[in-house]
Amino acid sequence: MHSEEDRAVMYALHTCHGWSIARIAREFDVNWRTARRYARSEDAVRYAERARPAELSEAQLAHVKRRLAACPQLRATTLYRELWELGYAGSYPSLARRVRLLRPRDERADPVVRFETDPGVQTQVDWAEAGRWPLADSTAELHCLVAVLGYSRMVALRFATDTTRATTLALLPELLLDLGGAGEEVLSDRDPAFVIGETPQRRPVFAPQWLDLAANLGTRPRACRPHRAQTKGKIERVIREVKEDFLRWLTGQLLPLRPTLDDYDALARRWTSEVVAVRRHRTTGRVVGEAWEEERPRLREIPDRIRAVLQDEIQSPDVGPLDLAALRLAGETVEAPSLAVYETVLA
Repeated sequence: MHSEEDRAVMYALHTCHGWSIARIAREFDVNWRTARRYARSEDAVRYAERARPAELSEAQLAHVKRRLAACPQLRATTLYRELWELGYAGSYPSLARRVRLLRPRDERADPVVRFETDPGVQTQVDWAEAGRWPLADSTAELHCLVAVLGYSRMVALRFATDTTRATTLALLPELLLDLGGAGEEVLSDRDPAFVIGETPQRRPVFAPQWLDLAANLGTRPRACRPHRAQTKGKIERVIREVKEDFLRWLTGQLLPLRPTLDDYDALARRWTSEVVAVRRHRTTGRVVGEAWEEERPRLREIPDRIRAVLQDEIQSPDVGPLDLAALRLAGETVEAPSLAVYETVLA
C-alpha cells in the first residue's frame, strides 16, 4: 500500500494535469488498477475490514489463559490441538505469536543459552515419570527412559517399572538401537544409575557398570554439573513434551486387555515416527525426520554382540539384566579403567 502523499500526487496529476492512468502506473511502478483507484479517489483509500480467523473467541482466550496459569510452560502445539477442538480456525504460527504475549514470564529466571552439536556427537538421556497405567491384570507406576539426539532432535523412549541401574543400563542400548546408533558421548544428569559419587572437586564418579557398557557401545559418558539441568536442556524439553503431549496422546490409543511394557514401547515408537519425526523443530528450523536421516550415518553402530543379547531378551522375557561380563567374554576384553576415567565431567 502506498502512502497518502502518493495518492494525493496521483490524484492531482490525473485531475489537474491530465495524466492518463497508464502514465501514472508507469511513473509510480504500480498496477494500472491501483493507479486508477488512487488517481480517482478524492479521499484516502480505505480497505475493507479483513476476516481475522486467527482471532481468539472469548471462550478460547479464557481457555488459553486458564491453561497457562496452571502450567506456564505448556507447549503452544498442545494448546493449538485443544483450541482446534473448540473451533479455532487460525494457523499455528498466529496462535504461537499470541501465546508468547499471554505466557507468564519469570523475571527472576536466568537467560537460556542454547548450544548446538554436530551430527553424531551427543545423545542426552534421562528418566521421566509417567504415572500409573494398566499393566497385565493390575496397574503400576511406569517410568520412561528417554533419549534424544542433540543434532536432529530425534527421540526414543522405553517404559519400565523401576529406575534402577540394572534397568537403566539394560534399556539404554535399546534406545540407542531405536535411534540408529550411539553418538560420541552420552550426557546424563547425576542420576545414581550413572553416577555413584563425586570427587572433592565435585567431579562425577561414574558407576563401573556404566563405564563398562559405554566402552562396549563405543561412546563416552558425560555428566552435568550439579544443579545445572540447563546443560541438558534438549532432553529436559523432550521430557516436558512426553508429559504434556505423549502421555495425553497415549490416553486415546487402544491398549490390549492386559497390556505389557512391550505394548507401551510399541506405541512410543509409533508416536516418535508419527508426531516427532514429521514436525519442523522450531529451534533448528529442520524437519526432525530429515535431520535424523542426515545424522544416522554419523552414529556408531551397536555391536553385534549387544544386538544378540537384546534379541535374546526379546525372545526370552525372563532373561535378566544385560550381562556385561558375558559381553566382555564374547567380544574384546575391556581393560580396567584408571581412576581418572571415573572423573569425567562436562567442561
